Amino acid sequence: MDGFTSTGLVSLLVRALEEVDPDLLRGAGRPDPMDQAIVPEAAKLDLVARVMARHGPGLLLAVGQYLRAADETPALTVLLHSADPDVLAGKWMRLERYHHASHRTRIAPVAPAGWDCRRSGGEVPPSLGANCLIAGLLLGLAGAVGLQDARLEVGTQVLRPADLRGVILPSGETLRRFRVRWSPERVAEEPARGEGVEAAGGALSDRLADLLAGDIGRSWRLGDAAARLALSGRSLQRRLNAEGRSFSSVLRRARMRRATELLTGVDTGLAEIGYCCGYADQAHFQRDFRRATNLTPGAFRQIAHGNRQLHSGASFGRTR
Repeated sequence: MDGFTSTGLVSLLVRALEEVDPDLLRGAGRPDPMDQAIVPEAAKLDLVARVMARHGPGLLLAVGQYLRAADETPALTVLLHSADPDVLAGKWMRLERYHHASHRTRIAPVAPAGWDCRRSGGEVPPSLGANCLIAGLLLGLAGAVGLQDARLEVGTQVLRPADLRGVILPSGETLRRFRVRWSPERVAEEPARGEGVEAAGGALSDRLADLLAGDIGRSWRLGDAAARLALSGRSLQRRLNAEGRSFSSVLRRARMRRATELLTGVDTGLAEIGYCCGYADQAHFQRDFRRATNLTPGAFRQIAHGNRQLHSGASFGRTR
């Protein structure tokens, strides 16, 4: 399968070049992430090669510092709405899988506060330029979600955001492995939202749906949700069963509510909608959506756009 990349990522690089070196973009337009979620990976690699030839690795490493100028896309919103670094890392790896990127990033936590990142995959190893782009973006995302003193470690070099544009990498450096570090003195982890769950009004399945919807782009697991509700996994399952619900059905309801909002709103690509709703791949999204609506997402969109009175999420409100 040919590789693809996020249109939003290419658009972000173009944004940076518009500020730094617009001549490099002469004759080329900025891709519209709201027109299509993915573009052939060759488009990114060609642009990266041109940036490397003229500017070296510095500008690519600094691209994450231009997130403030990035096009607002559902995928970027999902990434920036991450409760902790582990959730953000999981979302990034799922995004690469979802878009069939030929090169992938394996991100593992390192103590006391950081990620160990390794780039691999494809018949041809990832280029230095492509690795710089991903390293720079991950560094920018770490800072954007509130991780303090985020910095990049390449071998023995420690690179802070202010250093990136002028960086000189050692001869032979491939950046296939790098680390992103931050201060362990970060904002305290969000407390469980379920304190006092016994006294709270309303069905537990509704409160669970609200919790899941708060970060629907996350790969939720029953144990994660139970902890946020101050329950054990077994207790959550038992109480949902008493309401005639299951964790998977509540998760599907929350995902469908968000999917219908996106399908009836702006013309976000179907692939991006599936990713933003937390699905592992497009086939899973298609199956779940058809199971809940007896329609494919594409058919639902055609009906919704033909009849604006069909409001987003109307069939997925709170039901007993």
